[in-house]
Amino acid sequence: MLLKELKRKIKKRETPFYNRLYNILKKFTEINMPVIWPLHHFLHAERQFRLSFSQRLCRFLYYEPLFKSQCVSVGKGLRIYDGLPQICGNLQLIIGDKVVLHGTSTFVGAKVFDRPTLRIGNNSHLGSNFGIVVGRDVNIGNNVLIANGVNIFSYDQHPANPAERHLPASPESSRPVTIEDNVWVGAKCVIFKGVVIGRNSVVAAGSVVTQKVPPDSLVIGNPARAFPLMF
Repeated sequence: MLLKELKRKIKKRETPFYNRLYNILKKFTEINMPVIWPLHHFLHAERQFRLSFSQRLCRFLYYEPLFKSQCVSVGKGLRIYDGLPQICGNLQLIIGDKVVLHGTSTFVGAKVFDRPTLRIGNNSHLGSNFGIVVGRDVNIGNNVLIANGVNIFSYDQHPANPAERHLPASPESSRPVTIEDNVWVGAKCVIFKGVVIGRNSVVAAGSVVTQKVPPDSLVIGNPARAFPLMF
């Protein structure tokens, strides 16, 4: 109780004495450890090595084998960073060679289909916080770059009618999404059902894509509009 009362008096600085004591203690809290360059350079390098090694070990021994066990097929050289992606529903994952995924991603297969299928081509990179809802099927081509925070919806998930909104949407609400080879999708884009993004195209960050995109296009805006891509 005495210690608690003392803390209260110091905190409120009730008298000049407690005010002086408060200022002295505050100065102690503002003291920083000086940098000892050889020592702290070494400690920083040791920490970086230790974290990198432990992450690689977990990825090799745990995250990648667990993820592969939930896929129909996986090619060579899969890399998964930052943990284990979440897979929901009976999603059929077919993954090519040298694909990069992130553990912060979520892959959802619609329950109204027996075998919702997601195909990811060779050398494609899906960024962190990537989310996808697969209806009947979604196809992502080869050499596709998808930045962080992108969402793809090929299925409505719930009906628009408020009386039925707690139910799954009908299978007819699903339309396939196709992202062709060499496409670059910028950060925080949203791609809706029925969209085909033609090969070599670029989708600018923050775009909302609702219509088919011709090959070799730059897509930008909400709703997105396509312009010829000048190489």
